[in-house]
Amino acid sequence: MTVPPEYSEEELLREQYGDVRPAGREDEGEREIREHAREDREVEYLDPEDNEAHAPGQVCARCKSVITASQDARRLPGGGQWVHEVCPPDLRRLLPEGEPAPR
Repeated sequence: MTVPPEYSEEELLREQYGDVRPAGREDEGEREIREHAREDREVEYLDPEDNEAHAPGQVCARCKSVITASQDARRLPGGGQWVHEVCPPDLRRLLPEGEPAPR
């Protein structure tokens, strides 16, 4: 069967079945609206901040300081070493020269 160019497949199905769509066939616009509504509902309960890793007590492979429970961390690919998401500033450089760092 050839399809005349002035009719789309959807129009031919409507003509053949009336306005009832065969099982599994739905209006593209309705499907998009439903998917968009589902995505909006997902955003309401998903929190990107819940995807943060923490490694309290581990030593940062970059700055060699201990990672605390409140600091975000990540694992390096390969060796699996832990590093701070953002390493804390090194405050030893603020001490006068020759003065040992407090412990």
